[in-house]
Amino acid sequence: MQPEGAVKASMQELPEDQSFENIMGNHATQMNGFSYLSSYKSIPAFMGPYKKLPKGCIKIGELDHPFLDLLMQYDVDVTSSLYLTLTGYSNVFGLIVKTGMQELEWCMGKMESSYDLVLMIRVLGKSNEEITSSLDKIISCMIVLLVREMEVGDSDCSFIPSRTYLGKKLDKNKIDELLKKLKNQEEEDWKNLIMI
Repeated sequence: MQPEGAVKASMQELPEDQSFENIMGNHATQMNGFSYLSSYKSIPAFMGPYKKLPKGCIKIGELDHPFLDLLMQYDVDVTSSLYLTLTGYSNVFGLIVKTGMQELEWCMGKMESSYDLVLMIRVLGKSNEEITSSLDKIISCMIVLLVREMEVGDSDCSFIPSRTYLGKKLDKNKIDELLKKLKNQEEEDWKNLIMI
């Protein structure tokens, strides 16, 4: 979670060179076995919203979670569709989210939802074969990381895998267990949950 008073993502300074190679190589957060970029921390130009789902994306499932982007008197739960996207690099993957806004129409009116590239993850120290064989673990890691970056880790979130070939590779029970552990994890220990 961001510390109290932290600058919002859109206000943080970004380098002049916002190319994918520079941002991913020099500004990603380092973790156990991977590094990642989050649009919840800073939004380089290539992570901006898309009106249409880019080609080559595969739906991996849906995430039910509280909607915290707007301050409201009551908690409202929404469902976000999650898509894995390839990047042209065999060890780099993106996670695109489209949040359904129907649950907010009663108080906000009709709102359009976009496809947002919210996470980029680069797997480190693994061969192409190892990456392919551990893709389900990589995707599970991305889902847990997304929940944490959205700052809803202390809420009840649930993931429903899609019926696509990637969705069928995911173990819902394992992901739910990781989300439950994230909810009960001390701030300094959460990184131990998501290793690749």
